[in-house]
Amino acid sequence: MNKRIKLCIIGGGPLGIGLGRELNDGGIDYDLYESEADLGGVWNGDGKSGRVYPSLHLISPKFNTQVPDYPMPDDYPVYPNHKMMLAYMRSYARDFGVYDKAIFNTSVTKLEPAGDGWDVTLSSGECKHYSFVAVCNGAQRVARYPDPPYRGHFSGEVFHSMDYKSPDQIRGKRVLVVGAGNSGCDIAVDAVHHGAGVYHSTRRGYHYYPKFIGGKPTPQWMLQLGNKFKSKEETMAYIQQVFKLAGYDGVDYGLKKPDHPLDGAHPIMNSQILYHIGHGDIQPKDDVDYFDGSTVHFTDGTSADVDVIIYATGYDRDFPFIDPALLQWKAGIPDLFIHIAPRNLDNIFFFGFVNAAAGLGDGLRLQGQFVRSYIKAFTDKSKGYDKFIQAKQEDDPDLGQDYFLDSHRHLWEVDFWKFIKVARMYRDMLDER
Repeated sequence: MNKRIKLCIIGGGPLGIGLGRELNDGGIDYDLYESEADLGGVWNGDGKSGRVYPSLHLISPKFNTQVPDYPMPDDYPVYPNHKMMLAYMRSYARDFGVYDKAIFNTSVTKLEPAGDGWDVTLSSGECKHYSFVAVCNGAQRVARYPDPPYRGHFSGEVFHSMDYKSPDQIRGKRVLVVGAGNSGCDIAVDAVHHGAGVYHSTRRGYHYYPKFIGGKPTPQWMLQLGNKFKSKEETMAYIQQVFKLAGYDGVDYGLKKPDHPLDGAHPIMNSQILYHIGHGDIQPKDDVDYFDGSTVHFTDGTSADVDVIIYATGYDRDFPFIDPALLQWKAGIPDLFIHIAPRNLDNIFFFGFVNAAAGLGDGLRLQGQFVRSYIKAFTDKSKGYDKFIQAKQEDDPDLGQDYFLDSHRHLWEVDFWKFIKVARMYRDMLDER
């Protein structure tokens, strides 16, 4: 391989770490720039990029979060806490030589196409040239709020779930959590133990998954159903029936009936949200209508006096270092082929901008292997490279994206197994000589 090839990785979270491992395995040189003092990304509670608080645990179980050839320690529980996850990722980085290529307390401030690669300007003021760039700066960078904003003025404290770091922020206060994703549900449950009252505002009905069924983590139980039923529809109907019998049908707690199939949205993995609603610890509310001082009025005609509002309303893409005109944006996200490669640029990749109902493990290795194969094919100008460049312009692979709920968050949601199949297919294409 051409020794002059060098790649710039932006971000040292799980995806940056995973890519670094694959590049090391493939003998491809790179620098990894991390703006924090250590690796970890959202799991780094000591950094601004951290999105953790004391009670936070994974929503994906150990068995499919761990990298297949690098298992988590035996003493880790089924759902590790955030400190365990951070320790695991840093151990992975050490054992596969990623720390040797990491440059800390340094961010990328500008990317400019230059000749056969990119000029990369750093926060230190230094400018370096790289053949390729991999953007792994994370999907949870810029808070997204309701747009348009709710009417009126709220006189209390307001912050986003990304800024929830400690129960001290809500201790003894009346809390309203807006948003029904996993973060919104987890924070609402956490607030039960620290706040003076908890309200949870959601726009629609949702499906709630327990974390365990039959003594197993629910994703594993679902996976082991295999081909027990004749069709996907029969399988999902059985799963939904089991969830209802286990007490996880929101309609039984007075919540709205979901307007989408059980698997039509990113799963909410939470065994406690309905429990606390059933015990009156969390008061469910419809969407916010308007504010009047400390009083919040909801579209169901009710109101509540609260001290703090926490918006768990998602995130916007944020690539401040690159001219937006270089990327083909659609509906607020770049148009990336299989959510990785821009169709109009052949020497930059984006990682961590695909969502699926699965853990980290398999996808982490596969995405890195894809880039490793691409760089080798690019360097060799192989038959596989030519085929892929043509496919990138012409193909519209089925990733299952049209099946999911029509919302901003689901613009990058995929059927995990379809994504894996498609990514492997194009990786193998690139490996053709």
